[in-house]
Amino acid sequence: MMKRISAVIVGLLVLAGCAAPQPSEPVDPFGSMRQPDGSVLWQQEYSFVPPEAPWQLIDLNETDYSIAFMKTCRESYPCQSTLAYAEEPFGYSMDFEQRQREFFKRFLWASRVNFAKAQLSKAELFGEEALIARTEGVEPVLGHKVDVKVVFARRGERVVAFYYTQWRPADGEYDKADEKDFDQFVEQFHFERPSFYQRLLSE
Repeated sequence: MMKRISAVIVGLLVLAGCAAPQPSEPVDPFGSMRQPDGSVLWQQEYSFVPPEAPWQLIDLNETDYSIAFMKTCRESYPCQSTLAYAEEPFGYSMDFEQRQREFFKRFLWASRVNFAKAQLSKAELFGEEALIARTEGVEPVLGHKVDVKVVFARRGERVVAFYYTQWRPADGEYDKADEKDFDQFVEQFHFERPSFYQRLLSE
């Protein structure tokens, strides 16, 4: 009798083992947008290589062509970074330096951040001139700080921007690895066709 019961128990364990869920492959959040070289073709408009996890795509309005990723951590509070591409960054001026001044008047305005004067450096992106603005903002009430880097570039006659933020406590250290991810994202970003405005002007 005992042998029969043991055989049944062993059988159940074997069946349980067969029915146990197998580790599944991680789901690619970009699905059919992924191209053979690993880049992502976004709405037939841009291609880029997404930063690796734990960076996560932020869900934006479907009609918004902007792209943004966020990375959070538990080492401190606050502890998060954001990188993004903005088709229509704050401001109206076509002049880079004037545009960055307009931009920082509205950027993170709801966070009550006081920005230091931006440090500017000229660069080249998409074969044209670009402008890099770096600054640090401080939220004096909560004791938070934010490291900011914004790259202003051109798409046709328009000014577009890539921006990066990293939040930390006022006495915390920034993680420069996140900024490297941002730089890599910008370097690997491509426009796949003329923008709506470029097509409008050419008709």
